Amino acid sequence: MWRMMIYGAVMWVIAIYAFRRGGWAEKLAASGIVANSYLTALLVGPVDVMYQRIELEVALLDLGLLFLLGFIALRSRKFWPMWVAAFQGMAVLGHLAPYVHASPWIYNRAVALWSWVMWIVLGFAVYRHHLPKGGLPDRA
Repeated sequence: MWRMMIYGAVMWVIAIYAFRRGGWAEKLAASGIVANSYLTALLVGPVDVMYQRIELEVALLDLGLLFLLGFIALRSRKFWPMWVAAFQGMAVLGHLAPYVHASPWIYNRAVALWSWVMWIVLGFAVYRHHLPKGGLPDRA
């Protein structure tokens, strides 16, 4: 329960930061990841059978987010969208876990782990969005 509460707090802090300080790519990525997080919570099966089989609805939702992040990566001049799309690709591949007879716990973690990494990368991307082209701002 604590993990979900911490994830929600991290998600909303970085999403609001992206909406206030980010460019179009950061805002669109944050919107997509927030929507994916909430829709996944709505689509996943009951707790007693959760991740016992392939969660097809969640897999399709994750695939849709992968396409959105891929679109952002192709349109953006920045490098971070490619990383975020790659992390989402790993989450999509995590849906193959039942085919290798992985436990439901492993399947859940293989899919959920990458969203944390995506939020961290997105937070750094928003921070870097307003820095000068050369890197760190002058301290003079």
